[in-house]
Amino acid sequence: MAVGVAQAVLAWPVLTTGAGAMSAPVHMARETGAWNLALAAAFLAVAAGPRLAAGALPFLGSFAALLLPVTLVDLAAGHVHAERAVAHLLLAGTVLVCSVAWRARRRRAVGAFAGRRVPA
Repeated sequence: MAVGVAQAVLAWPVLTTGAGAMSAPVHMARETGAWNLALAAAFLAVAAGPRLAAGALPFLGSFAALLLPVTLVDLAAGHVHAERAVAHLLLAGTVLVCSVAWRARRRRAVGAFAGRRVPA
């Protein structure tokens, strides 16, 4: 829940004003804000309904897997400031979503092994 709220707090000003996304044109900044708000919505949805975690992983996992190397390369080349890159640490929420999905999977497996289904 905290990761989703923090992501939304970072996304909202960029989405509404188009400012804050480095020197990007307003439309591109707003697209970035919309994307980040979508990330926030995914984190909040999983916090509200943990059974959704496995379904959110393709979206969150692919984004995190692509963003990490791009950000590291851009940091090394000086294309992005460290304070901007730190905002991407919220994608650590993807690890939290993975753990929620994994725990739910294990509960279902244990329930099936015991001869009964455990609600997700």
